[in-house]
Order: sequence, then structure tokens, then C-alpha cells
Amino acid sequence: MAEENRDTPLAVPTLTDIVAALEVPADAHLVDTIKRSLLAAIDGGLDDPETVAALAIGPILVAVGRLESDLADARTRIDYLEQALRERDGHAR
Repeated sequence: MAEENRDTPLAVPTLTDIVAALEVPADAHLVDTIKRSLLAAIDGGLDDPETVAALAIGPILVAVGRLESDLADARTRIDYLEQALRERDGHAR
């Protein structure tokens, strides 16, 4: 069994490294904006992880709220379209 080299320090990622490494889908514009804003805040001297997390939570809640609202709207539209197809095909409930 190989002995660990205790003299080699482990590379500890910076807060910038952690945020920059978050993979954001290309079409997730709001999330990309949140990420860029966090990186700008960190670059501006904000280096406390708890404060950065607090800055992130508000915009994230807004994004999740929009998703929830859009999903509910999409479900309503799907129900309407399915009903219209049933009526068109003579299978009205």
C-alpha cells in the first residue's frame, strides 16, 4: 500500500473557482446572469461564502418561482389543447 505524501498541500478551490465551475445550460439565461453577478461580487471583494450564498438565494427563488408559474401555465394549455382534440375527434367528456 502506497504511503501518502503528507508534505504536498491539497489545492483548495477558491470561491471564484467554485462558482465559475458551475455548469449552466446555454439557454439558461437567468441562471447565467445570477452566476455572472456572483462572480462580479466576489471579484469586487465579497469573499464570504455565506454572504455569497445569501446573495444567490433571492434570484434563485425568483427563477424557481418563474419556472413554477410557467409550468402551471403550460399544464393549463396542455389540458385545453387535449380537451379541444377530444372534442374535435368526438370524444368529449
